[in-house]
Amino acid sequence: MSEQSSFQIKLRRTGGVGANANWHWEIQDADGKVVKTGSAVGEEHKAFATARIAKEKLEAAGK
Repeated sequence: MSEQSSFQIKLRRTGGVGANANWHWEIQDADGKVVKTGSAVGEEHKAFATARIAKEKLEAAGK
């Protein structure tokens, strides 16, 4: 069985299109409080992968 994470990723596009799209991501805890934020440029799946890596680091740190 896999563990349920208490963190959630929120991703939104802030401008651009396609490979030039600007993305803003937030990692929120179970209460909806923003724990970490960041940005990425490129396709949506690449921006999400960046946020997922940050989320995994938070989970590993036990925050």
